[in-house]
Amino acid sequence: MSTKLAALAGACVVLAGCAGAPVDNRPVVRIVEAAQPTVAIPLGHFLPTAPELSTALGTGPNGFSGQLVQGGADMLLRSVGAAETSPPDCAGAAYRLQQSVYDGSPVQSVATNSWAGGGFDGPPVTGFFGVVQMTSEAAAQDFFAATTQRWRRCNGATVTRHQAGVGGDELSRIADVTFERRVMSASVLHTAAGTASPTALRALGVAGDCIVEVDLTDPRPAGQAARPAAGVAELILNKITTQR
Repeated sequence: MSTKLAALAGACVVLAGCAGAPVDNRPVVRIVEAAQPTVAIPLGHFLPTAPELSTALGTGPNGFSGQLVQGGADMLLRSVGAAETSPPDCAGAAYRLQQSVYDGSPVQSVATNSWAGGGFDGPPVTGFFGVVQMTSEAAAQDFFAATTQRWRRCNGATVTRHQAGVGGDELSRIADVTFERRVMSASVLHTAAGTASPTALRALGVAGDCIVEVDLTDPRPAGQAARPAAGVAELILNKITTQR
């Protein structure tokens, strides 16, 4: 080999040795672990006690709580079907804790209770309360946001519940829809067969992965307990945030 060829060969070796390693431009696949659902927990201790309700609603000490009901999504009420109300999006504002309203949401546990209070010399104040735990905080927030929009659209609407047989349809007038921070409230006047029931005071709130529902019947003058359903909802929400 000539001197010139040897020099060229040596230069090629040097250049090859100085070249960097081949660059791998293939996309890197990173596996991110999916968010784990929250653990289902007993919810009954978050519901208001008779003394708490007597204090919050100013009804005096003569209050009685019903039997606690706890379980999964099958504990939601089935008294109003998905196709029984018109407009269907207003069923959740008019009727409490209906399975048809929560259908499609990842419910994993439910607790409900009822209560009656008030003095013996006046009409009773009654209530129904529920806590619904979703599989995640995001799911609860999504449900609350969607429900808030529905209640706002239903403000002033009349909901028709179609019932076969004697009595005919039930009409429910939704009014006074109000939103404050984490609680939505409304009043609902139910009328069936021409007879009006006492106005129901509804509230729905969110704390963490839990939805809270309140349904009160309070025949006392309105000024005696301002927005009582929202106040009870806040009571339950505070118990959830402080006792978990």
